[in-house]
Amino acid sequence: MAKWQKNPDQEGRQPSRARRVWGWIGKIFGTLLLTGFLALLIFACIFAVYIKNDLSQQMDFSVEGFALDQTSVIYYQDRETGEWKELKKLYESENRVWVGIEDIPTNLKNACIAIEDKRFLDHDGVDWLRTIRASLNMFFGSQTPYGASTITQQLIKNLTHEDEVTVRRKLVEIFRALDYEKDHSKDDILEAYLNIIPLGEGCYGVQAAAEVYFGKDVEDLSLAECASLIGITNNPSRYDPYINPEANKERQELILGEMLDQGYISQSEYDAAVAEELILNNTSGEDDGSGVYFTYFEDQVINEVVRDLMEKTGYEYSIALKMLQTGGYKIYCTIDPEVQAQVDQIYEDLSNIPETASSQQLQSAIVVTDNETGDVVALAGGVGEKVGSLILNRATQSYLSPGSTIKPLSVFAPALEMGLITPSSVYDDTPYQFTDTASWPKNSDSTYRGLVSINDAMCYSLNTVAVKLVAEMGAETSFNFARDKMGLTTLVSEYETASGTVLSDIDLAPLAMGGLTQGVTVRDMAEAYTAFPNNGLYREGRTYTRVLDANDKVVLDNTQDSWVAMSQKTAWYSTYMMMNTVAYGTGTGAQLSNMQVAGKTGTTTSDYDRWFAGYTPYYSAVVWCGYDDPEEVVLTDTTENPAVSLWQKVMEGIHADLPYAEFDKPTDVVTLEYCRDSGLLATEACRSDPRGDRTVSGELFLEDAPTENCNVHAMVDICGASDHVANEYCAQVPGNHIYQVGLLDIERGFPTSGIVVEDQGYVYASKPLPVGYYDPVSPMVDSINLECYIHSADDIPKEEEEEETDNPEDGGNQGTDQDFNWGDFIDGILNSGSNG
Repeated sequence: MAKWQKNPDQEGRQPSRARRVWGWIGKIFGTLLLTGFLALLIFACIFAVYIKNDLSQQMDFSVEGFALDQTSVIYYQDRETGEWKELKKLYESENRVWVGIEDIPTNLKNACIAIEDKRFLDHDGVDWLRTIRASLNMFFGSQTPYGASTITQQLIKNLTHEDEVTVRRKLVEIFRALDYEKDHSKDDILEAYLNIIPLGEGCYGVQAAAEVYFGKDVEDLSLAECASLIGITNNPSRYDPYINPEANKERQELILGEMLDQGYISQSEYDAAVAEELILNNTSGEDDGSGVYFTYFEDQVINEVVRDLMEKTGYEYSIALKMLQTGGYKIYCTIDPEVQAQVDQIYEDLSNIPETASSQQLQSAIVVTDNETGDVVALAGGVGEKVGSLILNRATQSYLSPGSTIKPLSVFAPALEMGLITPSSVYDDTPYQFTDTASWPKNSDSTYRGLVSINDAMCYSLNTVAVKLVAEMGAETSFNFARDKMGLTTLVSEYETASGTVLSDIDLAPLAMGGLTQGVTVRDMAEAYTAFPNNGLYREGRTYTRVLDANDKVVLDNTQDSWVAMSQKTAWYSTYMMMNTVAYGTGTGAQLSNMQVAGKTGTTTSDYDRWFAGYTPYYSAVVWCGYDDPEEVVLTDTTENPAVSLWQKVMEGIHADLPYAEFDKPTDVVTLEYCRDSGLLATEACRSDPRGDRTVSGELFLEDAPTENCNVHAMVDICGASDHVANEYCAQVPGNHIYQVGLLDIERGFPTSGIVVEDQGYVYASKPLPVGYYDPVSPMVDSINLECYIHSADDIPKEEEEEETDNPEDGGNQGTDQDFNWGDFIDGILNSGSNG
């Protein structure tokens, strides 16, 4: 059998070198390809596990899941139109007012798309072409910036504030964008984006920016303004039209060019927009240190809303404040900007504040309320330029002793309500208590007038009568009326100090003269006084009426509490007497040029506080003056009460354009005459008083008209020679004239001597004083009530003895008997002999 042999044609032939090289390369490439594929497969598996176990936890995303700050707004009601208008925006760090996509102009939406994301309407959340280009730029280290983020991705970044430059963050953003666009329309996405983007000057979102830069709602922006606004988004600090208008204009024209190139606008629209001059609002939203602080009224609104939010939610102050600043609330306040402007004009100008001897700035606070509603319409918590927000508000946060301004609330009103007094009732202006060395109380002028009407006691702020009235009706009655009826809830029934001393306002001095334990606020007093012109109805003063959330759901309904504090009769009598206080009493400086005014002054111990509480038919206002560190108020250029002068200046401006009005007088009030020293019907004795006719005219309800004659005046004989009370001899003096006057026949004596009473010179007491009591002293040196000291028994001529007369029949002896006295003759002889 033959042996197998190779083909002779192949014998000696070897593979070429080239073929061997290519074979080797093919094997290597195949191996690498297989290895790459396996590596890619492994990476894909690992990446899938990574996405599932790590990134997938961060994929869930929704705008609703983020608590976006929304600007809250305080509104006021225009008194002419009734329309609610914006007063102040409140925000923490982001000034944002959300607007729906339907309120955003088409030009603004198109401008945003043209410059930010031209394929926005076509992609599914990610622009892959821009993403790849950006990735290549980053991979190859290109210095040419190329943004890849779509509007959807930017929305996500702005909401999450995740902006670190990492692959992981970018992957999460991409997947979130893809996922978000599955469930949301382009309008939803664009609306959210345009409401959250930062636009400088503290503005977030296009509505807030439109208001700050152009002073209008976003829906009213022109094409040029839309492009200018969107231009800011690229770099708010660089393209802010307030800070860098040239750069903003350049950016605006770039955007308009893109809109033209992409077919959003025509050439004519482009040309008109480029040529349009941008008119800025000239009010920067950024805090620049001037005019950016909340006003005192705004401070108070914020404090009250926060307080009520705390009460409703149970949150602490800082959280409730943040809710207010970021919740997009609508707060409807009670301010009247025109009234507030008058307050600000006076209080911010320090030239209106009197000069004093102190190194401290004399401070003042005022609260103005609307009589019809009872609401607070204006206030100031200090003088001069306000230097911060939410600072000390002396009108609502400082507790002060009200001095005599408390008398109408705790003395006269409750006494009138109880029927103890009318304006014509008479009390003795004399001390109530006595010690070995002093008498109490004293009046502000350190005098005692004697018999005075309640009307005059109010007009001249007499402490003595106030103390006697509180004592008569009971301190607890006075306390309860002031606290429960007049709203002075800070009155203290009992308080024990650290040293064990027990203090209480249920006492004569606090209730009659206003030296309270804790004190009251200016606002407390304003709300209380508003009850008088409101016919006795007390209404709690509000600074806001309601609060709505961003969805117009009621958050706080500040329903006003009210109650009948006093009868219409008491309210009118109080008003009548306080009108007289302004007409001729201590409050004359508060008179207005064309309006009825009623009011009451107040001064505290050591002259630390000065007050004036007053009202017109339109408004009530209370003013306090004093120092933050209490000391005596010593004016250097005037002696008037500074609270009165400030009240007058403010209220004169408020009422300048209001028609003249009078207080509502009840129909059964009559004007009649009575004796001012008794309050009863005047008699001849009243009209014969040495001081003049004591008859006065006054207004009383018909049911209170006096029906009895004066029981105080009595006719007294006066010696014409001395002009003093005639003694038993005056009438017997030949030629002396006796006349009569009406003097006060009252019993007045004190356990202490030397008490001076102004009308004591007209008192003729018909009865002696009890043992141990002393007559008061008259300030007059030679008063008419003193008994005549000129005439005595010596001034009475002796009566001549009847002469003896002879019988007419004895006619010749008549002359001898008449001229010679035999008895005297014999006595003379006998006396002569005995002396001899």
